[in-house]
Amino acid sequence: MSPAFLVTFLLLIPLPLLALPSGTNLSFEDGLTGWTSSDVSVESGFAFDGSHRLDLEDGFIEQTLTGLSPGQSHHLQLAYLSQSGFSFILSSARVLVDGQPLGELHTSQDNEYLSCNGFAFTPSAATATLRIESLETSNPGLLIDDIRIDLGGLPVPPSEDWANLSVINDARGGRQLVNGGFESALSDPATDPDNSGPAGNDHLCGFSLPGWLVTQENVDVIQFGNANPPEGNNVVDTNGHGPGGIAQTVSGLIPGGAYTFSFLHARHVSWGSDDMTGEALVNGALAKLIVRTSAQTWSDGYELVEIPAIASQSGTLTLEIRSTVTDLGGNIAYDDFRLAAGADLIGEWADSFGVSADPTANDDTDLFANGFDFVFGLDPTAHDLPFLPVDDGGDRVLEVQISGTALSQGFEVELMTSRDLSSWMPASDPSSGVTLLSDSAAPGIDGQRRYLIDPAELQLFWSHELTVP
Repeated sequence: MSPAFLVTFLLLIPLPLLALPSGTNLSFEDGLTGWTSSDVSVESGFAFDGSHRLDLEDGFIEQTLTGLSPGQSHHLQLAYLSQSGFSFILSSARVLVDGQPLGELHTSQDNEYLSCNGFAFTPSAATATLRIESLETSNPGLLIDDIRIDLGGLPVPPSEDWANLSVINDARGGRQLVNGGFESALSDPATDPDNSGPAGNDHLCGFSLPGWLVTQENVDVIQFGNANPPEGNNVVDTNGHGPGGIAQTVSGLIPGGAYTFSFLHARHVSWGSDDMTGEALVNGALAKLIVRTSAQTWSDGYELVEIPAIASQSGTLTLEIRSTVTDLGGNIAYDDFRLAAGADLIGEWADSFGVSADPTANDDTDLFANGFDFVFGLDPTAHDLPFLPVDDGGDRVLEVQISGTALSQGFEVELMTSRDLSSWMPASDPSSGVTLLSDSAAPGIDGQRRYLIDPAELQLFWSHELTVP
């Protein structure tokens, strides 16, 4: 056999295929084959994929997924539809993997399937148990079809550089997010599967809202002016046919820099008298709970919300608004999203503890003014001292916690030492009696400064000097 023939022969040998996430009969074309179930049925007609769909009724379905990659991000998507026939009745279900809830589905949409939403999970093994269970006891259950499991996380929000955002020259100032007033043209519901319409009252999921990712269910862009938009002609209602959300990312920011995320909001004029609620998230963390009572409708005017935000170390902020109302087809309406440089972080911090925002105040009557409490990340209602020398293998080490939020606001603290209380010197002075070992604090990152105390120092006092912006 010649070498050339040998090489050719080897190239013809198929490479082993990598396992991919899979399940059995995920579009229900073979009835309930592969599924364990109770109180559900598979029916023909009005399917999203193929010719059959599952009627979840008030039951559940469950099966083992295979081909998963342990420790890697996966995501699950499915098509779902309400059977209630009424915009004020939402059908609901829960999705679980290995008994852990991934999230819930709540929708009154019955004109076409929603299929662009999903749930992220990270399996611990190559197999996992998927369960979808109805949350209904009296309302019609969801129709479910075309379940998909893939490697990788969920889609990420669109990103725009800070320098490209439009500067707004009014008293509020700042820069408006991309399509922050929801005035950009929308696609035709007849041609966009992620716009379920009807025309002129668009209900959007996925990336159908220009500049934004719809992060759950769908949202309703109200265009007729009856919502009394405070800016332009449109507002977004975060409950389209159920609890929705929107997010976008701003890049090109100062790493660890302080910014203010702001928007106008009001309650939908319809949908009962219970409180309407939502959440504002910054880089995935809850930043503010939003509540609108029945007396705070768009007929009564919109209110401004301002939220301090710390840019990540990569100079980005992902800003998200999310509905937490799971039983209404309407919720809080939002308009005019902006981002501005700078933030009153100490004011927000003080408000969260119910104390004075004056950096020189001392609500807890300890040894530190509120500015110091803020720098050290302390609870200003507590009296404990934040740092004492610790024994580190025979060395005396002073450990000081430093707030990354305070550093982002421009606060800085310098350790000072004295041997007789008559004169003080900074820790950076070689004769101060201490040496900085490490500093893991940075703007936006809580950390610790560790100082080695010279073993020769028999008596050493220390204090801190605060620089206030």
